[in-house]
Amino acid sequence: MSPENGAAPHRDYEVDDGGDGSTSIHFAALGIDHPHRPAAERLWWEFREELAADPHLLIPASVPLHAVELAGPRGQFRWSRSSSPVFHRRHMQEVILRGLRVIALFPGVRVRVVYRETNDYARDRPALFAALAHDLNAELAEDATYGRLIVDGDGREAALREAHRTLSPKGRYLTGDPVFEPARTRALLQAADFLAYAAYQAVAKRESRRFMWHWFAETFPDADGPRAR
Repeated sequence: MSPENGAAPHRDYEVDDGGDGSTSIHFAALGIDHPHRPAAERLWWEFREELAADPHLLIPASVPLHAVELAGPRGQFRWSRSSSPVFHRRHMQEVILRGLRVIALFPGVRVRVVYRETNDYARDRPALFAALAHDLNAELAEDATYGRLIVDGDGREAALREAHRTLSPKGRYLTGDPVFEPARTRALLQAADFLAYAAYQAVAKRESRRFMWHWFAETFPDADGPRAR
């Protein structure tokens, strides 16, 4: 079967990055086979409705979630309508854990995280992306499934596109170039953002985020990563 054959199995990987933007790079890939996508999207939407109804949060279901904002030192989130300062910070931070647990319920979900410590961010970010693409292509080959990467971005990251093209045409199961879309418009890219941020904190172990050091490992004990590449 070929990717053009409508009967060929197909998988999307939602990909987002994390790290500190200078010396640490993380990429998280959330893999979902096409038949499971409606169920995954339904579970995430139900999660968003719960956040909107939670009196400590009141986060509208229509606005994007970003883990770094939710975990901030004051637990502030600009879209929240909550007026409960006593519980606000703790509840905002726990949105990340709640989201991770929802992701773990996605049928057939595949979670992979790679990271790299670097003294040359501009060089190693696309190199790490290429390593992730090679890992995912091998996973697809093993499963006899075609796939594509959907990456948070505006499409102007030529370095990531070129890194993806280092895949050999022979034995290639990742089809085409990465598809770049802004996470604010794609719910499951926001889920990938949660994965990347939680994995980064599991590796970096920043004291200010001690409360979440164990969240990734406990929620995804069978995940591939975080793995140094």
